[in-house]
Amino acid sequence: MSITETLRKGSKGSDVSELQEILIKLKFDPGRIDGDFGNKTEAAVKQFQQRQSITPDGVVEINTRNALNKAIQRQIEIAKLYGGASGKLPLPGVNLIKEFEGCKLIAYPDPLSKGKPYTIGWGSTVKKDGSEWSLGEKMTQVEADELLILQLERKYLPSLEKIPGWENLNPYQQGALLSFAYNLGANFYGSKGFETITRVLNNQEWDKIEPTLTMYRNPGSSVEAGLRRRRVAEAKLFLQPL
Repeated sequence: MSITETLRKGSKGSDVSELQEILIKLKFDPGRIDGDFGNKTEAAVKQFQQRQSITPDGVVEINTRNALNKAIQRQIEIAKLYGGASGKLPLPGVNLIKEFEGCKLIAYPDPLSKGKPYTIGWGSTVKKDGSEWSLGEKMTQVEADELLILQLERKYLPSLEKIPGWENLNPYQQGALLSFAYNLGANFYGSKGFETITRVLNNQEWDKIEPTLTMYRNPGSSVEAGLRRRRVAEAKLFLQPL
C-alpha cells in the first residue's frame, strides 16, 4: 500500500481510491471506487478497525495503515495455498493426498477385481475425457500431477463447495476435507454412514474433528492402521493454525 497521508471523511484523490480498493479486497464495502471518502468508506474503515481491535474512529492514520498492510499481506500468503485452474483448490489437501495415495506411472489392475477399472497416477481410473485406462498404459509424472489436479477440481471440489460454510473454512480445513473426500467419496457430506462428520461440520464442533475423522477407518480390516494414520493426519491439518 502506497498511502502515507492520514485519510478521513472528506478526503479525496488517488489515495482514497487505493484505500477503497484495499477495503473491497478485504471484504469490506466502501461503496464505489470513486476517490471520495464518504459515509460508506468511513463505515467500512470503522468495521475494519473494530475487527483489528483499533479504536473505530474512521480515520486512516499510521496504526490503521499498518493494519491494512498486514491484512493485505496475509491475504496474499493465504492465496498461495490455493491452486488449480479455478484458484480455489486447497493445495495443502493435494499434498496430503499425494502423501498417502502413492503414484504409479503404468496402469495396473484394481486390487479387488484384479481387472477393471485400471488405475494410474495418483489413483485415477479415468482419463481427462472420461474414458477408461487400458492395462499397461503409461504417463509421465507431470501428466499424473496435472490429471490429479484436474480431477480434484472437476469431481471433488464442486461437491465440497456445497458444504454449508465451506467458504469460511481456511485452506488447511478445506484441504483436510479434500483428502477425506478423495479417499471416501466426493459426496460424503449428508450421505448415509457419514452422519457424524456431517453433524460436526454443520455445528462447527472443531474440538470433535479428530475423534470424528478417525471413526472412518474400516475397523477390523487390513487397511485400518493405514486409514487411521490418514485420518489423524487429516485432523492435524484441519486444526493447523493459519
